[in-house]
Amino acid sequence: MYAVDEKLKGNVFEAADAGVGAGTLNDLVGRAGVIADGAFDEAARTDSTEAFPKQTLAEIAADGFFTAPLAKFDGGCGLGTVPGTNLGLLTILKEFGRGNLVIGRVFEGHFNALLLLHLYGDEAQFAVDAGLGHLFGVWNTEAGDGVKITPLDSGRFLIGGSKTFATGVDFVTRPIVNGALPDGGWQTCVVPMDSVNVAVDKTWWDPMGMRATRSFKVDFTGVELERNCLIGAPQDYYREPWFSGGAIRFAAVQLGAAEALFDLTREYLRLLKRTDDPYQRTRLGEMAILVESGNLWLQSAAAQLDSYMLSSSQRDAERFLAYANMMRTAIENICVQVVQLCQKTVGARGLNRPFHFERIIRDLMIYLRQPAPDAALAKAGEYVLETASPRAGRIWNPEK
Repeated sequence: MYAVDEKLKGNVFEAADAGVGAGTLNDLVGRAGVIADGAFDEAARTDSTEAFPKQTLAEIAADGFFTAPLAKFDGGCGLGTVPGTNLGLLTILKEFGRGNLVIGRVFEGHFNALLLLHLYGDEAQFAVDAGLGHLFGVWNTEAGDGVKITPLDSGRFLIGGSKTFATGVDFVTRPIVNGALPDGGWQTCVVPMDSVNVAVDKTWWDPMGMRATRSFKVDFTGVELERNCLIGAPQDYYREPWFSGGAIRFAAVQLGAAEALFDLTREYLRLLKRTDDPYQRTRLGEMAILVESGNLWLQSAAAQLDSYMLSSSQRDAERFLAYANMMRTAIENICVQVVQLCQKTVGARGLNRPFHFERIIRDLMIYLRQPAPDAALAKAGEYVLETASPRAGRIWNPEK
């Protein structure tokens, strides 16, 4: 039986039973910053494949973040599913990334799963689970022994095969799992992990960073699902611009880590009384430019997504997707440069524990390794070349 951490489960369910709601968007953004401020110590304590930042996750659940993406009548506030809330979502993801990249990745997966249910499934069917404190996720990556979904005569469906990079094992209880149908289609389903038997290979995950994400390998062979666990039609998972456009969310989490390095570098120089050094001032100035550039990318990406959600036009979809590809590329470059400047500034002494620099840098370097970066940039270039706007600024103006 899939293990669920009882201590975390108790904290989450107590919060739900107390009637904690999603609150307003401003409340959530403010609370995300407070949670991030307190996440550092637990992040350091849980820097292990055998650990998980469950205290921080329990705070996130208790403050209504688990249900925030749901519609108001399902107990949420439409976070990231209603136009005008996307900047709030990206800011929350950035704050969680600032506090602990592991938490940022886990919550981004939870949101991604609820978004898929909102787009293609029966959101209300799973709203109760979110309200009860179930953590959702998306487990799509696989190797040669990937998941296959076979219809049975009984009307149920049999799963065989495995997923890799299954973030949040032992804590995610409602993962979105995708698999190949006999006819070649790619079907999305939700697996109730607290009522099935799976095999978990923990030895598969031994990375340089992001250790506490518990991104193990999970073998689903023999699991049977009811039809209502299937979400949408085959191939829905890969519909654009939602599939590739989701890159703006992980980029927001990554930017949070760059902000954390910037803030910690300033504190470090003040601690050592090195603030008068002109070379250090120059590096901090460069870091400030980079971080501010990242925040401007977040704002513009949110505006592009809002525009598409309001119109649902093919033109706005293509524009948003190209912008998302540019944004993820820009944020990756920003993060790499911030890491380099941070390392030069703090030197070998700063990269030693108990300072947080080395852990954040390790986590960030792993998290930046997202799939198909070259293809994403090429897609952005393709869009620009095929757009007839005579000036660069007009290419990204939704009004034009």
